[in-house]
Amino acid sequence: MSKNNLAKSEETIRWALAEFNNPIITTGLNLSGTVLLDISARAGFAGDVIFVDTGFHFPETLSFWDSLEARYTQMRFKKLGPTLETGPLFETDPLGCCKLNKIAPLEQYLSEVKPSALINARTRESAIGRSGLKEFESGSPAQINPLVNLTRADLEEYANIANLTIHPLYLYGFMSMGCWPCTKPVRAGDDPRSGRFSGQGRTECGLWENLGTNLEQNRNDKMLGS
Repeated sequence: MSKNNLAKSEETIRWALAEFNNPIITTGLNLSGTVLLDISARAGFAGDVIFVDTGFHFPETLSFWDSLEARYTQMRFKKLGPTLETGPLFETDPLGCCKLNKIAPLEQYLSEVKPSALINARTRESAIGRSGLKEFESGSPAQINPLVNLTRADLEEYANIANLTIHPLYLYGFMSMGCWPCTKPVRAGDDPRSGRFSGQGRTECGLWENLGTNLEQNRNDKMLGS
């Protein structure tokens, strides 16, 4: 494991805590998200940890969330959920399912709480489309990516040294955790995100690509009374 990259990750989180008055952590509970929580605890993070329960997560994911909440008691674990009952929308409109069940709850929370920054666990290695990811992305809120330089091997080694419990499905090839209808194990050598949204021509739910734009549009809509 690169000690320099690990030290840089913690340094970036400490910088974010000093620079922004109310940063939050968002996590999908995969390996990098688990490591992020532990490094953030070491750095002194004691804010909100946000997870969106779409209603379609694996039972193992929900149990794992409870175990993390019990471990990091200095943090405020908050579970968000959709306000509308969509049923199995993933069968007919998977994009719409993501928008209503995952993106909308988080955007509503962000509009109400207005955190100055989001700290998340994305790495450059975690997907082909993330190879150019930066440690800091300006915006409202800003996005902090302290783990960008860590590899899967780094994350596994850190988890082992720190004696972290990781998501039980990781051992079965689930490199990226999502809802059960749209998540499957990843074959050796494939893009780690290939287990998400298989057959849909995408590997992302759409949240990170459009977060700032969506929030700004929501604010404009409210101002116009639409």
